[in-house]
Order: sequence, then C-alpha cells, then structure tokens
Amino acid sequence: MRRLHKLLLAGAAIGLLGGLAPLAFAHDTGHESRTTADCEKLPGTAAAGERAQCLKCVARPEKHHYHPDYPPGNRCRPDNGKP
Repeated sequence: MRRLHKLLLAGAAIGLLGGLAPLAFAHDTGHESRTTADCEKLPGTAAAGERAQCLKCVARPEKHHYHPDYPPGNRCRPDNGKP
C-alpha cells in the first residue's frame, strides 16, 4: 500500500511539472519592438520621442528591433531572433 501511494504521488508530481513546462519556455522576451505596430504603443509621435526613434530603427534595410528600456545609444539592435 505504501509503495502504491509513493508511485501515485510521484506520478502526480511528474504530471504537474509536465503541465508547467510550457510556461517556462513561453516567457516574455522583453520590451523590444520589432514592427511598426509595436512602435505605435510607445509614447511620442512619428516625428519625435520614443515612437519616432523606434520607427526609424525598425525601418532600416537590415532587420532591427528597438529596446526602449535600454540606455540611449544602445536601443536599436540587429534582429537576430533574440531579445
């Protein structure tokens, strides 16, 4: 009986961890903006402020993304699929 109890408990623990595993891999990648639609959420206008800087960044010929929470001068980065 005790062995059956331990097996059931172990099975429940594995099932619980297996159910939570997708949450560990579906984390937020940061506050970066990769499209013009993402840039529209930032403060400012298309001509000034964070939004303008973001729009210029994502409009570059080579793909880039914009991090508004990074220090100035280091916000526009090449888009390599990582945050």
